[in-house]
Amino acid sequence: MSALAVTGAGGFIGTEFVRSTLEARENVVLLGRAELDESLHRRLRGCDTLVHLAARAHVLDADAAADAKAFERSNVALTQSVADAACRAGLGRMVFVSSAGVLGRRSPPGGFHDHSRPAPHDAYTRSKLAAEEMLMGHYATRIEVVIVRPPLVYGPNAPGNFGRLLRLVRRGWPLPFGALDAPRSMIGLRNLCDALRHAAAHPHASGLRMLVADRESPSVAGLLTECATAMGRPARLLSIPYSVLEMAFRVIGRESDFERLTAPFQLHPVVAVERLGWTPPWSFEEELRWAIGATEWR
Repeated sequence: MSALAVTGAGGFIGTEFVRSTLEARENVVLLGRAELDESLHRRLRGCDTLVHLAARAHVLDADAAADAKAFERSNVALTQSVADAACRAGLGRMVFVSSAGVLGRRSPPGGFHDHSRPAPHDAYTRSKLAAEEMLMGHYATRIEVVIVRPPLVYGPNAPGNFGRLLRLVRRGWPLPFGALDAPRSMIGLRNLCDALRHAAAHPHASGLRMLVADRESPSVAGLLTECATAMGRPARLLSIPYSVLEMAFRVIGRESDFERLTAPFQLHPVVAVERLGWTPPWSFEEELRWAIGATEWR
């Protein structure tokens, strides 16, 4: 049986993807950052599909110019070298995990759809879109390319804003987010891994760019309330006016975090549903309870 190769196998998404894929008795080749070198094409021999998860995500407090170059190296140049190796090894398909953020920072009325016009807004989303365009433009005649665009991914020991919010709720601190009612699409880690398996195996996935998300789009206030309920704690949410919150975030230099928390970011995936028959196997509540229950608190 041909093998499925996974880059970034030891990362937040990769660890669960490999675990759940091996559960289905797949033959999986694990590729960490150290294996993504000039000999990668030899490691890929015997594989037919590659899921490319290795990437640089948002980094807080990074120097803007240096960060842009780091995103270019990790999300564009590395993707190019991986695609070259996949083609050289004769693989049939490459699944690239991009980001729904390539469509913009906030969704318009009615939300984003699979064919919404891209509007990358920072170095991370610009690098992801550049990698998409490179793969679809230069490699699509040499290997089947599938682009998957998830929103924020949550799960056990999640990095970034989700992990920080969980820790704040667990500590029982009053949080000034009670008025944040804009819908925010997310995807549970297990749901994303299931979508990636569909993208890797479905015969009609080639050439698609598709959004994936949970069925529900909770607000930040709703998310925090659900988190508190799952932890058996009261939700201590204060309804602070937006203008006051915005000023506070500006003072501490976190304007981008303010928009991520307050702006609507709603996705309406259709391509994955209609073309691949994919729907999230787990509900938002099930994924959230699993994420909280399996988190290693520090």
